[in-house]
Amino acid sequence: MSDLPKPPDTRTEAAKAARESYLELARRVIGEPTIDYTQLYQRFIQNEWSAIKLDDEVSLAALKSGKSPKDACITLLQSPYVQHQVYVKEVLRATMTRYAKATVQEALNQLKGRRQPRIQKPPESEVER
Repeated sequence: MSDLPKPPDTRTEAAKAARESYLELARRVIGEPTIDYTQLYQRFIQNEWSAIKLDDEVSLAALKSGKSPKDACITLLQSPYVQHQVYVKEVLRATMTRYAKATVQEALNQLKGRRQPRIQKPPESEVER
């Protein structure tokens, strides 16, 4: 795996803490307590679908562990998927922030048992009754 790209460095202490939080949650989700961030990054950037699914599970785990939705979003911004999108594919940070917020919101809805179908039937109008 040495020929795979290395994850970008964190620039602030807050980013470093968020990355460590993501790593701890991801370790629990994938059941690999000794994987480091570089290994996680290199494994999951190879398959976008699995990286997104990991983010879904990490978001859920973050909320279950007591993180606020805002803190879960901040944690998610350090995911291999988000980092790769921003620093390698040059996707706008704002786009990936929206992705993180939507992912955490979906996990929050799932926790609250409010999974909404993606397409909802409009309510009956008075005329249709």
